[in-house]
Amino acid sequence: MDILKHLNPQQSDAVKKTDGPILILAGAGSGKTRVLTHRIAHLIKDKNIPPQKILAVTFTNKAAGEMKERLEKILGSKAKDLWLGTFHSTGLRILRKDGHNIGIAPNFIVYDDDDQLALVKLCMAELNINDKSFNPRAILSHINQAKNEALSADDYALDADDLFGKRVSLVYKLYQEKLRQNKTMDFGDLICKPIRLFREAPDVLEKYQKRFKYILVDEYQDTNRSQYILINLLALMHKNLCVVGDEDQSIYGWRGADIRNILEFEKDYPEVDIIRLEQNYRSTKNILAAANSVVERNTKRIGKTLWTENTDGEVVTYQMARDEHHEASLLYNKVEDMRRREGVAYKDFAIFYRTNAQSRIFEEHFIRSGMPYNIVGGLRFYERREIKDAVAYLKVAANPSDTISLMRIINTPPRGIGKTTVDRVAGFGAEHGVPLFEAFKLAFEKGILPQHKGNSFIAMIERFKGLADNIQIHELAKRLLEESGYIKMWEDEHTEEAEARIENLHELISAIRDFEKSREYASLADFLDHAALISDIDSYEDQHNRVTLMTLHSAKGLEFPIVFMVGMEEGLFPHSRSLKRNNDDEIEEERRLCYVGMTRAMKKLFLFGARERNIYGEYRFQGQSRFIDEIDANYLEIITPDSNQKPAPERINRESGVRSQENTAIQYSEEPRIIYDDFAENDPWKIGMRINHPSFGIGVIKAKEGIGESAKLTVMFQSMGPKKLIAKYVFLPEV
Repeated sequence: MDILKHLNPQQSDAVKKTDGPILILAGAGSGKTRVLTHRIAHLIKDKNIPPQKILAVTFTNKAAGEMKERLEKILGSKAKDLWLGTFHSTGLRILRKDGHNIGIAPNFIVYDDDDQLALVKLCMAELNINDKSFNPRAILSHINQAKNEALSADDYALDADDLFGKRVSLVYKLYQEKLRQNKTMDFGDLICKPIRLFREAPDVLEKYQKRFKYILVDEYQDTNRSQYILINLLALMHKNLCVVGDEDQSIYGWRGADIRNILEFEKDYPEVDIIRLEQNYRSTKNILAAANSVVERNTKRIGKTLWTENTDGEVVTYQMARDEHHEASLLYNKVEDMRRREGVAYKDFAIFYRTNAQSRIFEEHFIRSGMPYNIVGGLRFYERREIKDAVAYLKVAANPSDTISLMRIINTPPRGIGKTTVDRVAGFGAEHGVPLFEAFKLAFEKGILPQHKGNSFIAMIERFKGLADNIQIHELAKRLLEESGYIKMWEDEHTEEAEARIENLHELISAIRDFEKSREYASLADFLDHAALISDIDSYEDQHNRVTLMTLHSAKGLEFPIVFMVGMEEGLFPHSRSLKRNNDDEIEEERRLCYVGMTRAMKKLFLFGARERNIYGEYRFQGQSRFIDEIDANYLEIITPDSNQKPAPERINRESGVRSQENTAIQYSEEPRIIYDDFAENDPWKIGMRINHPSFGIGVIKAKEGIGESAKLTVMFQSMGPKKLIAKYVFLPEV
């Protein structure tokens, strides 16, 4: 086959320029994988380079598998002789073959995350470091980050200037010693150990430098410091290094990726050829122009402008919903309307959100409506570990005899009630014919167990069991998770993963409040039934035709005909962490993430936000995301929430301060405020109307928003003060 056939001029140039350092800036949807595979095929078929002389490095096994499959179609059996794989698989291969030069046994085992955490805990125990004062996972996170930056335990110790850093340093050193004793490696070692091998055994480095005459690296914008060092050591002899990436899609800084690696490639290799792949084959002109208008505001760019020969398509649309339920309803109606009018399949739709916690509303809405969906890159809401743990706490409070739920949480967070203690008490309970909870109570009463070992936990469960029928479920859950130390356990971890888990726990509190509002009376048992039923979603048919839900980070590398980006609000996207730190680098990464999401859309892109959102169990008025402001108005249509909406107030440009009323959405301050709307004459809710709430008693409507059953009412109750209610969720007879 003709290797260069069907390539555009820039793609062809990227394939043919084989010698010397090459930086291929591959924009979204520009055919990057085709260029990489054709470049390798060109080296082997047209330049007669032996496959063994080529090293190709990818970031995921999926990407490596896709490239191998394509190359086998072009090259046949020759493709099997390539070194093509992830950074970790490449490092593993080198260490298996030559690690003995620095004392590494060839039959070493690779530890996964759970193994690593268990080893950190073992080290902490040996060092007498209290795991309640210093969270094991936080320590592991710092060790992994040190390895991302190619810092050994000794290197890390030099900069450990606070108490936590010094504790990490002690654990790191013992952790590495135990890895060596156990003949094991973690994933960080698969990059760091080859670096050490090459530095301590220069003859081994020379062997690999001679072997790999041509090196290709995919997704170079996502490389960390240790990966950067490894590749540059291997490329030092021939300097035939081709890196492919897009600085506008660098979105993994939080896990160690260093955008400077791609931005400063020209400094590392002054003789570099820079080739820009700017023709996009995925999106319409309007989607592409809208995305470009956002990302071009970033300062840390090499610079490129995507263009396409595709049709203009529809402009991007943005709509601000009243709240997250209205957001899900609008989206659901849009999907069903397009399916009905245009014959679009469910699988053509994708919903992107900034945090995993946002999926919950859509999941519940889709389950109730029967819309099939699939979550990519994450568990369904009620299947996540922290949600299962929290629900287990509620189950035990409702029914202490639930031994399975009790065993899940009795030592989470750690309370000194290990497996040996549980087994001992379970045996004691079996002798007396009582469930585990009663067995613990009996064991404490008879002095079989010391009082400090879990006695306070059992007493706490007893107390909350008594409270279950006397306080609202969401308040019970909140207090239970706080007093048990479960939320604090995650707070003490100080990792991105832990923060996401805490967000999900707060979202569970919001879910419980929504459940309470949906009925006149709701018991804890009712909610537990609801949670059990709503998570039982394995009965959908046609598994291949589902709406796709995923985080924006998971969406990278994918494409869908129709994309919805939800939660377009300040503090949610861009995330509040980047705003609190007031860090330009983090804001730019959030903007790149927005760009990535927008450029996944092939034909249509819809953006949604909510005027107010239930966050951490309480409603907060939300401000429109700055990324909506940054989209060129020529490519954006803004739809007001409903036909009764008052005209939008003036919009202030964030940079110039110029006021404008053209083509804009309503702006809301971050301070809560009551909004008064005009309504149709037949609307049942009137300001000043006296109503009777089943729980709060007599109240007067002081403000309202929306009409009919979707109306949101602010009611002043005689005994409870002001409350916000959604009319459709509660029976409110006039008095």
